[in-house]
Amino acid sequence: MAKNVRYIAYVMLLALGQISVCDAGITRRSPRSSTYLVYLLEDSEYMRTPVGHQSEETHLSEYLWQQTTLYQQQTLKSRFVQEISNASLNPVDFGAYLIQDNSYVFNAAESVAIAASNATDANLKSFLEARYASYKKYYEEAFRTWHIEDASGVKLGKECADYVNHERDVALTMPSIYTIVSMIPCAKLWPWIGKQIKADTGNFGVYTEWVRENFDPNNHGSDKYETMLNNAAAQGHIDKSQALKVYMNSMIGEVEFFNSISLF
Repeated sequence: MAKNVRYIAYVMLLALGQISVCDAGITRRSPRSSTYLVYLLEDSEYMRTPVGHQSEETHLSEYLWQQTTLYQQQTLKSRFVQEISNASLNPVDFGAYLIQDNSYVFNAAESVAIAASNATDANLKSFLEARYASYKKYYEEAFRTWHIEDASGVKLGKECADYVNHERDVALTMPSIYTIVSMIPCAKLWPWIGKQIKADTGNFGVYTEWVRENFDPNNHGSDKYETMLNNAAAQGHIDKSQALKVYMNSMIGEVEFFNSISLF
């Protein structure tokens, strides 16, 4: 992957505080945490509460979130989140993180496509197909911005590769509903981080637009995922222990990915 004049100029101007990442054309919300497509799930069979079902005191979604509190705190304390929140993140590290994130999306798109091909619920299938299309559009535009001609030229760091492999394994070996389970940690975690660092009102220097767009605390799209999770579990389509394993591995993936900038 060659760093051309345009990329180097962006990094230099970011470092000098002369432009924001918005000016550099790299503020779009990562589709990993984006939930604007959740409306496609509304009529899914998995969204329906079984007749006569007695709701448990603690929903499965709440249980999974509670069981991963440690990892949530670790993401908040990660170098990426801490330094971007106080506007001290080195622009080169930021660029390296984004390139890895773009490459993650490129690789994760295949997992989403696999899950879509295996989905038996029409609405879930439509959602995953649309999700794949959004991933593809995102990484193609991102690669043009960063002048990446061939994604194979970007070597994934171990942390990013582990996360990609986790989602690939879920898509290949489990019913497609578990792909939704694997998506919830990112979709819920990023707005939670935004709330902790006051993303909607804070000043994050050149990173302000990126923080507000990606860590938007007012994004509640994960609620729809959790409704599907809870109802699918009530219908007997989701095993609690298996869901915890998938959910926890995704949360660990977030922790390691955010901490990986110290290794770039």
